[in-house]
Amino acid sequence: MRTSSYIFGSLMLAACIVAFNSYLPFSDYGMKVFGVLGLIQLAYSIYSWKQITGSAITPYVIFLISAYTFTFGQSLLFVFGKVSPERDLTDMFSPASIMPAQYLTLLFLNFFHIGGMFSCKNSSSDSYTYEMMSPYEEQNMENQIFGIKKIGTIFLVISIIPYIIERFALFYVVLSTGYSGIYLQEVKVGIANILSILSQYFVPGILCLLLVEEVKSKQRLFISLLVFEACFWLFTGGRSNGVIIASILLMYFHICVKPIKLKQALVIGIAGFFFISLLGVIADTRADSNANISETFSKSMSNSNAFYSAISEMGGSMYPMITTMEIVPEREEFRYGSSYLYSATSIIPNLGFWDLHPAMKYGNLNDWLQNAMSLNYGPGYSIVAEAYINFGNLGFLMMMFLGYVFGLVFNINIRDKRNPLLIVLAFVFCFLIIKTVRNSFLATVRSIFYYIIPIYLIVVHMYNGRINKRIE
Repeated sequence: MRTSSYIFGSLMLAACIVAFNSYLPFSDYGMKVFGVLGLIQLAYSIYSWKQITGSAITPYVIFLISAYTFTFGQSLLFVFGKVSPERDLTDMFSPASIMPAQYLTLLFLNFFHIGGMFSCKNSSSDSYTYEMMSPYEEQNMENQIFGIKKIGTIFLVISIIPYIIERFALFYVVLSTGYSGIYLQEVKVGIANILSILSQYFVPGILCLLLVEEVKSKQRLFISLLVFEACFWLFTGGRSNGVIIASILLMYFHICVKPIKLKQALVIGIAGFFFISLLGVIADTRADSNANISETFSKSMSNSNAFYSAISEMGGSMYPMITTMEIVPEREEFRYGSSYLYSATSIIPNLGFWDLHPAMKYGNLNDWLQNAMSLNYGPGYSIVAEAYINFGNLGFLMMMFLGYVFGLVFNINIRDKRNPLLIVLAFVFCFLIIKTVRNSFLATVRSIFYYIIPIYLIVVHMYNGRINKRIE
């Protein structure tokens, strides 16, 4: 009953959003009203998830906050009048263009959360008192840990050398030429890109080993490697990866080490404010092609509005939704699910069958929007814009389906320590697909096929193999 009551609350919020959309005039006031509704909806979504599942520090909530920040971030700042002037979407679009995008973005995110709530079971507490495990449960947990260590080791072995080569190469580019060197690098495809592909297994491998490791010294080593990875990306201007790893470490501490209490949460919140402010400075610094890390640090010490600048920059990812609604269906037809289907073909490597892989041609909506708007840079895309370009106003149904699937994978907390495979899959999936809130569905398909499925199959294979050996 409790889950259904929160779903009903979200439906009432959706009804309010529809009602406001019918009567609000296209104006600055109307945009602020939608911003207020967004703040209420985000707070209610986090609160309802906490009440239903017992935990607010989960991959699902991190994904949800990321989705609001990138697809609705500037609208949240409209309420306080704190949008950074150099990033303000109102300088590019009128309220008549922004408000319809606000309306559908809020509606789509609402139904994403409704789908998430349909997927989860009730739990009244974020704490958990373990009962004595049965021999079967102990053996099941042991088998899972065995398999996870194997796949983590495999990932680490195949990725460690490519990872080191790739990081040294990128470090040298940034150190010698500034951030502009990142954009001037030659795009590699096929076999030439093999080092980059293999290096991407490094962090998933570390996560697999960290989440099942019991030796403190090894835990500290894996955590140190993740911290290094986050700092490296911040140094080279890759803010998204740094934020994702920081979020994962926070969830790891809460779920696997010790639950975070209110006082700790307040300290983390203050630290998060300064961390996000640093992201704003890095964004400004990347715009200066010759900037370096010392300039980044000095600007971070002097820019008091860096926090709002960061949210404004990330919230600029409403641009794809606004422009897509201007193009479709006036100039182009809806895709009717084709971008999702073509994205699924990305699991098939291009071995000379096509000049350009169908997934890149029809599923990479970042390139489509860049060409449609005649831009000289990649504007990115978003999870809500892709739902719209496929199904129009009915895209909320696709968002509800995605919310249900993501809710199933991301609904983990302290009581899942007995199921380490579930935790590993959730953390690795979270690391790989959070960036899809500002990208196409392509990344989700690749993450599932090349990372999630191998982890699951190898762990299950190891599990069955150990059972068969015991039977023999």
